[in-house]
Parts: sequence; C-alpha cells; structure tokens
Amino acid sequence: MATNFKLKAGNFLYKNFFSLYNILYRNFKLKNDLYEIELLKKLIKPGDAVLDIGGNIGFYAKILSDLVGDKGKVFCFEPDRINFKHLSKNVIRKTNINLFNCAVSDKNEDLKIYRSKLLNVDHRTYPVNNYDSIEIVKAVSIDSIITSENIQKIELIKIDIQGYELSAFKGMLNLLEKQSPKIIAEYWPHGFKRAGTSAVEFYDFFIKLNYKFFLITKNSLTEINKDYVIKNNNQPFEFSFNVLITKN
Repeated sequence: MATNFKLKAGNFLYKNFFSLYNILYRNFKLKNDLYEIELLKKLIKPGDAVLDIGGNIGFYAKILSDLVGDKGKVFCFEPDRINFKHLSKNVIRKTNINLFNCAVSDKNEDLKIYRSKLLNVDHRTYPVNNYDSIEIVKAVSIDSIITSENIQKIELIKIDIQGYELSAFKGMLNLLEKQSPKIIAEYWPHGFKRAGTSAVEFYDFFIKLNYKFFLITKNSLTEINKDYVIKNNNQPFEFSFNVLITKN
C-alpha cells in the first residue's frame, strides 16, 4: 500500500511539478543506487566511451558524463518523448553526451512502447494491465550505431529497459564478441519473461560469449552461477537487482 502511494505521488509530481520531482528523484537514486554508482567510479576512466541505454531523465547520463570527462563520450538512448524532453534539458550543458530519441533492440525497426500509468520509468515493450497509451518509437541496434557514428571502442554499458535487455544485447553481438565492455544491467526474471525470454536464456547468452555475472552488493561482488539462475528463474515481480557482467 505504501509503495503504491509513493508511485502515485511520484507520478503526480512528475506530471505537475517536474522541477520538484527532478530533485527528489535525484536524491532517491543517489541513496538507492549507491553501490552501483561507487562501482561506476571504479570502472570508468577519463576518456572512456560508454553507453547509457534507458536514459530516462538523465540521472545516470550526468554521472557518466562527469566520469568520462571532456575527452570521453556518453551515448544515451531514451525512446519516450516526454522523458527525452526532460533528459535533453537536464544534460544541456554536457557537451560530451550524444542523445538518441530511440529504443535499443536487435535490429532497426519501429517498436511499440506501452506507456505506464503509474511511473515514467516503467514503460514497457510488452502489454501490461496498467498501461496508459501505446507509442510507436524508432528502435536501433547498437552495432548499427557503432558503424554510423564511427565509434572505435566502448568501455562500459549501463542498461535498464524493463526486461527487454536481451533483445538489446542481441543487437550488439559484434561489439560483445570483438570487445570486452563491462556491463551494469538490471536483472529481473519477471521482466525477462514478460518480454518473451527468460533469466536462463539471458544468462546463457553471455556465458557462450565467455562473460560472467556478479551480484552488486555493499563493497563486494558475488558471482552468480547457472544453478542460482535456474533456481530463481520464476521469481515474482518484486525480485530484481543489478548485476555486473564482465568477460573472463
């Protein structure tokens, strides 16, 4: 009940008092994502090029921008038009960020986005009971962007796209095979299933490419094995966390 109230309050502020929402959301994320942010500080060096997939309103884009510095680059992707408008304003002074108003998928195509009634960070690529409207957005593969933008190397990928992650990763297979980017991703078995895949399929995709999974916790990284993935493949909606995926 308390969680539902917070979601409704957050959505009300987002729609009616965005300036206040912007501040409160930043403060929430700084606390809630503390360990992920500390890990990013350890993994990213000045001059790096990184991907921010699911940029939302720019919280992580700004952090990544500061970490890569003037000689680095952040390529930030956000499909929702309203989020993208706020994102653009939030990073307007960040000259090292390239913004893309599109989704990331396994190929270049038009994609349906089901816009959430409850929260701006919860739009999906699959139908949900509480969606507000359907928006057709442009989707691109990362491998095609790397070619068109002439990107030489990607050091890190931050991705959170509500269960659609595997489709995005399939569209950057060339990058994942030829380079060794470190990845911080949401791990959400329920979302994977709703998007038509599974946690097992997600895990196996990377194991075949010689990557490992680590649960991000306070001051440590705990490796996740296949037994753990199978055991938790059918976990409910509430079961989610962030993982670090790195090449052996």
